[in-house]
Formats: sequence, structure tokens, C-alpha cells
Amino acid sequence: MSNAPHRDQILIIEDEEIIRVSLRKLLERHDYDVSDAVSIKAARENFDFTNFALIISDLRLPGQLGTDLIKIVDPVPVLIMTSYASLRSAVDTMRQGAVDYISKPFDHDEMLLSVRRILSASKHRAVAAKTLGDIALLGSSEAIKKITRLIPKVAASDLPILIQGETGCGKSAMALAIHSGKKSTRQRFISINCAGIKEAEFASQLDVSSSSTTLFLNNVAELAAPLQALLLRVMQTSQCRFICSSDQDLEKLCLANLFRKDLYYEIDVVSIAMPTLRQRSTDIPTIAQAILVHFDDVSSGLTEQATQALVDYQWPGNLRQLKNTLQQAVIMAAPGEPIDAELVGLGEIAPRPTQGIKRTSTGLVDQSLTQDYDAPAGLSLEDYFTRFVLENQENMSETDLAKKLGISRKSLWERRNKLGISRKKSDELHSD
Repeated sequence: MSNAPHRDQILIIEDEEIIRVSLRKLLERHDYDVSDAVSIKAARENFDFTNFALIISDLRLPGQLGTDLIKIVDPVPVLIMTSYASLRSAVDTMRQGAVDYISKPFDHDEMLLSVRRILSASKHRAVAAKTLGDIALLGSSEAIKKITRLIPKVAASDLPILIQGETGCGKSAMALAIHSGKKSTRQRFISINCAGIKEAEFASQLDVSSSSTTLFLNNVAELAAPLQALLLRVMQTSQCRFICSSDQDLEKLCLANLFRKDLYYEIDVVSIAMPTLRQRSTDIPTIAQAILVHFDDVSSGLTEQATQALVDYQWPGNLRQLKNTLQQAVIMAAPGEPIDAELVGLGEIAPRPTQGIKRTSTGLVDQSLTQDYDAPAGLSLEDYFTRFVLENQENMSETDLAKKLGISRKSLWERRNKLGISRKKSDELHSD
């Protein structure tokens, strides 16, 4: 039996051969086991995504966007590369669930640092997943209590259940809680990710006749039309318990002829709407603490300011984004030191303000800080950052520059140093 150390497997999906080969050689030199493909279609035909610890993908690929991978390969982390982008498109990439983004041509050290950080965080998540499966149901808000009261009522039922809600709000955790409910007689819980699943694999996983099994169909709205017909036939004859989830409005999909009406009526017998994290923000301190207790060898909790920053944030990615944010902060934290608001770093992926209005720290509305700053076509992120800072630093404070760019002051300082952009004397004299 070999004693060779385990090598993390990484998949590169990139249609530009020079970049694909260069990145592959870089990662292989640092002892990673690397595979590659030129498109998402080619990757699906040749690889089992669950074998990979990380997938690095170009944003713009033949036939599909790299961000389409995020649902297909979940929970495998996806790092997105992009040649030309605005800061806003980078924010959108993070919102969709990418663990990080890197602009091309990439810096070798930056790429390696990001890969190591993501893989380290993934290992922490793997440990946490075993003990934080019910994190979505923690808290005492009325929104979550309304949901948890339903569990014993529906756990013993054989009726199909449809759980709907935004991505990352805890639909899978709710399904498992129902299966495990005290009154439930089900023994097996089989979870099927419907996003991008192949017909043969789907048919194989549906081939379960035991009445003691719960089949959980995650992302059911992603099923191709032939697989929708297959699921309908199985549901009408199987003795299994079916729980489905969706982050899309199935009724609207039916009206658009994108989802079978007969299947919708078959699965929407008991309907549960999971609340967003925005609707239960008072639960965030409890949830955050539950995440951090599993990393007691790294940090000593959150500062009051960091906790308030978490509560105030809008969390478009809900619980999944909260977990990722805290686990990244844990990786970056000094041992024994509490995590502060800067380390949480929500400024990096701050939600886009709505309707062009934002309140400043003084409570006044400042519309100038909410404009969209898309980079001109052909301008890289680094070039855009450099141009924006040089053009505006004479008339703006460091705080306002950071706000306009959607980053923290610490990140602004770090990027200045990296790109060699010095502060003006007036900035130093009138530091805010």
C-alpha cells in the first residue's frame, strides 16, 4: 500500500490553451493533481465533479458561463477567472456562490495563495458540515420558529413536500430535519442534486422502492424536461417519501412552459417557504457563534463591531454566504485574537444598494456613492482600480474611495501597496 501523501485534485475549465496549460503546470509544480477541460460540456462528459477539491473556471466559456458551474458542482468550491471585468461583475460572481475570483493574466503567487486558502477553508467546512447540519434552524426569531413548528407536524406524513426559498437559506437542512423528525419512520435519506444530473445517473438514484426511504430532490427546477417526466412516473408508483426544493418560483416556470404542471401539482402538496437571513437577522449572532465554536483553536469569537456588521449586512447568499465569510475570517485570524469587522471584510462583497440610495454614517443620504462603476470594455480590474484611484484621490478621502470601490479601507491600502499607488500628501495630512 502506497504511503504517498494525499494530493488535492483540481479541475481547470478554460478554453484558452495557453492559460489552461500554464495554470496546469503551475499547480502540478506545487504537488496538486490536475485535470482540465475546454468547456463545461466537456468537463461533464469526462469527469465526476465530486472527485475534485476545487474547480477553477474561466467566466466566459463556450456555450455557458463559468458561474453556471456553481449549482452543478455544489458543494465543490468554484474559483472564477476573468480577463475583463468591472468590480460590479466581480461582486455578482461572488453573490452567485463563487469562493473567489482572479483576474487574468493572473499572478502566480496570488493564484497559489487563493488555491491554498480555498482548500484549507474547504477542509474546515468538511469538519463543520458534520456538526452544523442544522445551523439553518438555529435562532429564536418568529420567522424560524414558524418553520421549526412545522417539523413534527409533517415528519410522519407520506405526502410530498416542496421547500422553496433563496439559495443558501437552509432548504437542505429543513429536508433532513423533517426526515429525522421524532415521528418519522424513514431510515434512509438520499439526496439528489438535480442541477446538471445525467439521465442514467438520475434513473439509478430514483430506483429505490423501499417505503423507509426519503428521496430529497435538491434544485428540482433544474431538471431537464425528459427527467421531469421520469420523476413524475416514479412519484406515482414509488413508496418513497419525496421532498423537493427549489430557489425558483415553480408556478412561474410552469406558466413559461419551463416546468411540467402535472409534476408541479404532484410535488407541491405540502409547501414550505424558508425565510431569508434578512428576514431573521436577529438570529445571526446565534448562528455565527455556532459556526465559530468549531474553530476554537483559531479565534476567540467576534468583536461587537464585527457582530453588528454581520447583522446589518443583507446576505444575498444567505446562510451559505455567512458560513463562507466566517470560515474565511477564521483562516485569516491570528490565533487567540477575536475577529473584527475589518477581518470579516464584508466591504469586499457588499450588496449593491437599492434604488441609488445609501445612508452615510451621519445618517444623510448620499446618492453619489451608489453609482455603478463598470470598467470600460477591455480594461482589467487592476487597470480600472489604478485609474479610478488616480483620478479621484485628489478630491476624495480614503474612506470615500473605499466606499465607491465597494471595499474596506484595509483592502484599499493593500491594493495601493500591491500596485505601487502612493497616497497624496494631502491624504496623509487630512487622514479621515
